Amino acid sequence: MEIQLDFVSAETLARKGSAEKISFILDKIKKNVIVVLEEALEPREEAELIEATMREIDAEEFHGIEFYRIDSRARGLREKIAEYIAGRRHGLTIVGPTRLIEAIKREPDYISMLARIDVTEEGKKKIRRKKGGK
Repeated sequence: MEIQLDFVSAETLARKGSAEKISFILDKIKKNVIVVLEEALEPREEAELIEATMREIDAEEFHGIEFYRIDSRARGLREKIAEYIAGRRHGLTIVGPTRLIEAIKREPDYISMLARIDVTEEGKKKIRRKKGGK
């Protein structure tokens, strides 16, 4: 039983445009990878991710995504202004394939996630096909 988590730095995301970010995330999700983003997506990017996912859903291979965000907000006015000027969106976002995310417990300060891989013979065949096996 394998579950892959990819942690993506804010710097990696900063080098990509919105469309590139969405494509990058969806490509990983389709390979059954859970992606942890160091920086929150913009609300517009979240909407684009949902729209792109809806276009790509396939009953056999791709069932959709789950994503959750923990926001880390600046406390004072100076920090808020500095964040706005720097263009940083603090927070942490987890995006994963629906078929792997079993349960999510979301609290104000943390996310607890249970991920499970299908260990039936049919599930193993699907995973092997995705990884390039027979």
